[in-house]
Amino acid sequence: MKKLVYLFVSLFLVVVAAENVNAQANSATVLAASTSANIIATITLANTTPLAFGNIIAGTGGTVVISPDGGRTSTDGVTLQNAVPGTAAVFGVTGLDGAAYSITLPAANVILTHTDGSTTMTIDKDTFTHSVDGTPTIGTNNSFNVGATLTVASAQTAGAYNGTYSVTVTYN
Repeated sequence: MKKLVYLFVSLFLVVVAAENVNAQANSATVLAASTSANIIATITLANTTPLAFGNIIAGTGGTVVISPDGGRTSTDGVTLQNAVPGTAAVFGVTGLDGAAYSITLPAANVILTHTDGSTTMTIDKDTFTHSVDGTPTIGTNNSFNVGATLTVASAQTAGAYNGTYSVTVTYN
């Protein structure tokens, strides 16, 4: 008789468990979740002052360094003539107030070409530096300066040299 009671109790538990599993397998919950979006201002960059190395006397050659703070120095046989001093480039940044951004300086050497179309001078890509320490934020660092080093050859051809380079700012 005991065995029969155990058998009925076991069968009852199996049936109840199966019903419970079926009830759980067939149940579903639907939840309406919310979503949102926020369009922010595009980050923009303007070059308000160009990078200029000023008047240079080539002599036996060397370099001219413009630091981000606007200082100008020369090395080796290059002499600086101060009637037209050099200037660091100044860039203005606008965008979402308080947003952090990063600055990317040229990834390739920059070639300045003489008005004759063939004589050149080079700014080594690794000499570009900017004036911002740490991570800049819009509202705190709305502008930054850029300096670099120009290589001048011995007896470099006199005249005007021009070139372009890229600076990029992106939101972090």
